[in-house]
Amino acid sequence: MPKTKQLTVWLQSAPGQIGRIAQALGNANVNITAFGCSTRTGDSPLRLQTSDYERAREILQGLGVRVTEEEVLRVTVSDKPGAAARIGQALGAAGINIEYAYGAVAPGARKAELVFGVSDLEGALQALEPLKIN
Repeated sequence: MPKTKQLTVWLQSAPGQIGRIAQALGNANVNITAFGCSTRTGDSPLRLQTSDYERAREILQGLGVRVTEEEVLRVTVSDKPGAAARIGQALGAAGINIEYAYGAVAPGARKAELVFGVSDLEGALQALEPLKIN
């Protein structure tokens, strides 16, 4: 079950913002492997995982946007009902808060990729160990 690095780009909620970021990364041949975005008052977080973390950070900083870095939990689970529930219950039982999460399953895929920002990453790894998920 890997922990991984994530870049968060803080953007004003306006048309074209995600396109501008994605285009800059694409022009540099950096693939976005996961992302999640939500809108809120003030700057909104665009959370990214990429094929080249260091290069992505350099490109984003070059755009003049605020970029922060976090370690998150990224797990692969079977695409079956209850998979997310088992993770949420195990983390809750260990007293670990899920601060945000995002994920997706491609149509016809048998696996889902889920990303969790948690209050205690090392504790989350330990809490999920018995579930035998990667």
